[in-house]
Amino acid sequence: MIKLLKCEFMKTRRKYIFLTAIIITAAGLIWGLHGEYSGFFQKNGWMVFLYQLPLINAIFMPIMSIIISSRLADIEHKGIMFKQLAAISEKGRIFDAKFIYGISIVLLCCLLNWITVIIFGYVNDFAGDVPIKLYLLFLLFTIIPTIAVYIFQHTIAMLFKNQAVTFFSGIIGTFLGLFSMFLPQIPLMRKLFIWGYYGVLQFVGLFGWTKEMRYDSAYFEVMNIDWTFFTVLLIISIAMYIIGRYLFSRKEV
Repeated sequence: MIKLLKCEFMKTRRKYIFLTAIIITAAGLIWGLHGEYSGFFQKNGWMVFLYQLPLINAIFMPIMSIIISSRLADIEHKGIMFKQLAAISEKGRIFDAKFIYGISIVLLCCLLNWITVIIFGYVNDFAGDVPIKLYLLFLLFTIIPTIAVYIFQHTIAMLFKNQAVTFFSGIIGTFLGLFSMFLPQIPLMRKLFIWGYYGVLQFVGLFGWTKEMRYDSAYFEVMNIDWTFFTVLLIISIAMYIIGRYLFSRKEV
């Protein structure tokens, strides 16, 4: 496995895959952190991020997963590299190595995103100390849906030579996930699609906002966490990985 991972690194040194992931992360941060932080927003800045960043992550983390998984698989699809790799290693191990390499890049960007958000809050003098327990939960609830989405994208990218399939399925899924987050009155819709779990696991809500009063009487509240569907997502992720690995192992390359 170490040799396969080293091989992945050598093949992608000049493909700028990690740079691409950093650029996508930076774009999400610019969008999510842009604004004037004074008054209500400075007083409640830590909670503001916990409220609004799941939506930003639901856009940029799936996009990153699409691009990284597709580029890693396309390196092999363009030639007969899968056939050559299969001659020296089991196809299941090839599937594992590419997954570990790709998800490592994505998760590193998740961590960089999280650290940057906290530093930004300190720099802007947000009121109070960072609620570290809530932010650790936020990190967990960013990582787990991202892993689930990446497993799906990785499987599609490895199985289909035409990477348009990977992009099309990923964009449709991202759209469905975002659409479900704008329909809180239909919570089941979020739970039907793995892309919607950024919203399912969102645990900070904004209450008291009105068109007339705006933020004068608004406040944030920590809501109950849906641990049941967190567990469901873990099970779905494991199942997708097992199925994806099996299908690739059985595939003619």
